[in-house]
Amino acid sequence: MSTSKNSLLRYKTIDNCLRNRRRKWTLQDLMKACEEALYEYGASGIGMASRRTIQMDLQFMRSEAGYAAPIIVVERKYYTYEDPEYSITKAPINKEDVRQLSEAVGLLKQMAGFSMMEGMEDIVSRLEDHVASMRTEHHPVIYLERNDRLKGLHYIPLIHQAILEKKVLKICYKSFRAFEPRTYLFSPYVLKEFRNRWFLFGRHTAARMLFSFALDRMLSVEIADDETYREDPSFNPELYFENIVGVTKTGDSAEIVRFWASPDEAPYIQTKPIHKSQEIVQQNEDGSVVFQLRVIINPELERDLMAYAEGIQVLAPRQLVRRMQKKFVLGLSRYQGNEEND
Repeated sequence: MSTSKNSLLRYKTIDNCLRNRRRKWTLQDLMKACEEALYEYGASGIGMASRRTIQMDLQFMRSEAGYAAPIIVVERKYYTYEDPEYSITKAPINKEDVRQLSEAVGLLKQMAGFSMMEGMEDIVSRLEDHVASMRTEHHPVIYLERNDRLKGLHYIPLIHQAILEKKVLKICYKSFRAFEPRTYLFSPYVLKEFRNRWFLFGRHTAARMLFSFALDRMLSVEIADDETYREDPSFNPELYFENIVGVTKTGDSAEIVRFWASPDEAPYIQTKPIHKSQEIVQQNEDGSVVFQLRVIINPELERDLMAYAEGIQVLAPRQLVRRMQKKFVLGLSRYQGNEEND
């Protein structure tokens, strides 16, 4: 049992004792009651119901940060509630609780498209009403990156439900390269977010291998109750995405990718790794660094490397070096054409 659960169990036990006014409760009595409750629920450890621990519990329960419980000492020996009807289970949540809830919901609200979170705002508002006199208004202090114009996010609750309940989806989809949309019967396995875009992975009836759909290319989504869901016990999302940057898996074999980074770019790449496998293989005196990744080479990796432009040089493998060279040559030719027009 975790420390926090131990604490909550002691608070509840003390509360039950102090509500029982047919008995007078000394500190020793409260210690014994808490020890018995902890033992009953399988907790063990030195000091979990010691004299100091219970004294600290009583102090916390009295405080505004805790329950603001009206605990008094009678005859300088016995503990009880001044209000016979009081219980921590009836107490409204405190100011700090409301502040943390408000911050949490504020973050969730920034994840546009999660309509299952819409009810939370009303819940927090009602909780805030209990402590309106103590509430301090403030602006959000944490902002998540988001794109409010991104399409398809409203499908997330339905897709999430289908994954949990193992339901087949009927998806009308139009890829960037297609002239006309197509309809697929799709067994969904997992949703993945990458750079503010969401992707659904699973299998459709015409596919032998795992397939992915971008939510922003979906035109309609509905549950197909009459269709049989195709399970894949061998699919493990953590293993599937382990060696890739982004969502595109172009093969099964990861390769060693090495690249040199200039002294200006190296600190940024070091503090914001391109992939979790990133490591430094050479630290140069001028501040430049040679990094190494173990990844499957895919378009997302290439785009991440291209983002550093003149600040890096890919060293291996050779096929990636050639691809990067071609990209830079093509890009340079476009700029050279603009200079001639000037």
